Amino acid sequence: MVAAIAEAAMPPGALLPGAGGPTATALAGWLKDVPAHVARGFRAMLWTVELATVATRLRPFSALSLAQRMDLLSGWEQRRSPALRTALRALLIPLKLLHYERAEMFRHVGCRSDLPVVREEQPRWLSQVVNGREIDEDLTLECDVVVVGTGAGGAPVAYELAARGHAVLMLEEGDFHRRSSFDARAARAHRTLYRDHGMTVSLGNLGIPIFSGKAVGGTTVVNSGTCYRAPAQTFAAWREELGLPGEMSPEGMAPYYERVERMLRVAPANPLHLGAIAPIIQRGATQLGLRHAPLLRNAPDCDGQGVCCFGCPTGAKRSTDVSYVPEALLRGAQLVTAARVEHVNIVGGRARGVTATLAGTPAVQRGARRAPRLTVKAQAVVVACGTLLTPLLLQRSSACRSSKWLGKNLSIHPAGKVMALFDERVEQWKGIPQGYSIDHFEDEGLMFEGSSVPLDIAAIGVPWTGRRFTELMERYPHLATFGFMIKDTSRGEVRPGIGGSPLIVYTMNREDTERMQRGFAVLSEVFQAAGARRVLPFVAGHDEVSTPEALAQFRRAKLRPGDFDVTAYHPLGTCRMGPEPSTSCIGPDQQAHDVKGLYVCDGSAVPSSLGVNPQLTIMAMSVRAADILDTRLDR
Repeated sequence: MVAAIAEAAMPPGALLPGAGGPTATALAGWLKDVPAHVARGFRAMLWTVELATVATRLRPFSALSLAQRMDLLSGWEQRRSPALRTALRALLIPLKLLHYERAEMFRHVGCRSDLPVVREEQPRWLSQVVNGREIDEDLTLECDVVVVGTGAGGAPVAYELAARGHAVLMLEEGDFHRRSSFDARAARAHRTLYRDHGMTVSLGNLGIPIFSGKAVGGTTVVNSGTCYRAPAQTFAAWREELGLPGEMSPEGMAPYYERVERMLRVAPANPLHLGAIAPIIQRGATQLGLRHAPLLRNAPDCDGQGVCCFGCPTGAKRSTDVSYVPEALLRGAQLVTAARVEHVNIVGGRARGVTATLAGTPAVQRGARRAPRLTVKAQAVVVACGTLLTPLLLQRSSACRSSKWLGKNLSIHPAGKVMALFDERVEQWKGIPQGYSIDHFEDEGLMFEGSSVPLDIAAIGVPWTGRRFTELMERYPHLATFGFMIKDTSRGEVRPGIGGSPLIVYTMNREDTERMQRGFAVLSEVFQAAGARRVLPFVAGHDEVSTPEALAQFRRAKLRPGDFDVTAYHPLGTCRMGPEPSTSCIGPDQQAHDVKGLYVCDGSAVPSSLGVNPQLTIMAMSVRAADILDTRLDR
């Protein structure tokens, strides 16, 4: 059954071998490794495809000829049903990834697949780290502050407080992956560094994959390193609409941004490592009179490996696992990994610590022994689990009950991409994957940023099947990719889901739909102006927009949210700050309205979409919160 689907989706071409039995075998291994609820859902989709033809063809899908199977998949991918398109896309993502991640596929199109082995150092601060997978007994620890999460929100708080002499304990559900384990392979990174293997998808009038990290460093380990301050108009909206203090302004936040930028060594992307995509975008944007420039990044020693989203193998990207976390450990902080926090312990209206479950030894993981429990006693608790998980932890802990906003107000910064085929070689595997921008439309809520991708990620980014899919992938060396994000006005919600994973509900409104359509149109026009032979936005009914006439038709089209191929990387707002419980969950000091000593320092505290990448703002807000918390702790 799996082999039959893979054969029809990825037939052989002139250069690339087709999928089949080996892909099915690889998928069987993948299904054993993913969370149980993901595996069950995936198997249900497989059987849906297998049985979909019984009523009309009197045979299951796998019993049809290859030509019939290819025709069926091609027809399904062109249907304007968002549910069908989303299901087919979700089904094909792991199949394409597992088929295209093989080194031979990279060799067939002439691009690099392997990285040199890195010799790992053993700094002395590693003695401050306890691996929760090596513990088989219950533990009780005491500290001044326990910080739950080590990403953009938690790590800066831990560092700032440890630097002031406070006893700080960091807890991280994921593992501590050193740079020697970053091998540029997308499938492995999805398994080890991404939450739910990168299979988190929102439900609504379109399915949107929402990517977040699960490791020491959180999502900063798998992001592209882009660093922007929040726009002045965003701060103004927070002050005017939510009543946040005047300190929430470019001027008021500047000292905190500056401290973060010094730690991350933020600077414009090195022109030597921008790759061929930058000159292409420069050419098209200049022709159209659009403002463009290199992005600001936190990778001062970048050597253009181009695999930022799978962990930086050179340690050049200053994600928190190589910046804030080690610096906190050097100043006396402690870190426990593989620790899933179940509850914030609240006594008399004040947070007094947390209770966590450790992954435990192999005997625990086999089910032969009970998972060990970690109890932490602390003066204050900082929750920094991320926008999708923080509200679930607070709900389990009966915190923020005075607010009706917990888990709501979700913005996700929806993103789209356009691919284009050029006569010239682009070789987008060379250079920074996100190093250049068109910020001409920033005030309109549109931000265009480079998204060059390696072969295996390009494969899952092309929502086609059959021969046209293979033919396009064989032209990969000539393929360019660029992306954009919209400052969304739509809002969603996070609820408890199966197996502890978040259930995300998000419906895109008409305003954002029109903004998405405009983003695809602008980027298609840039590629046309740059001389692309083919322009591919992959929008239903408008897969290819290669001529001015086709572009004009695209702009006139009445499109729906489900027509777009959308992803998201920046969820925010599910525990937003504000002056009153009636409109927020936490105060301007980032302390919960109804629980003393409980602080929220991650993207969930950010009141709304920023319109730019949020990691710098999350960090700056966390540094500010650390300053406030420092004055309230017992000495």
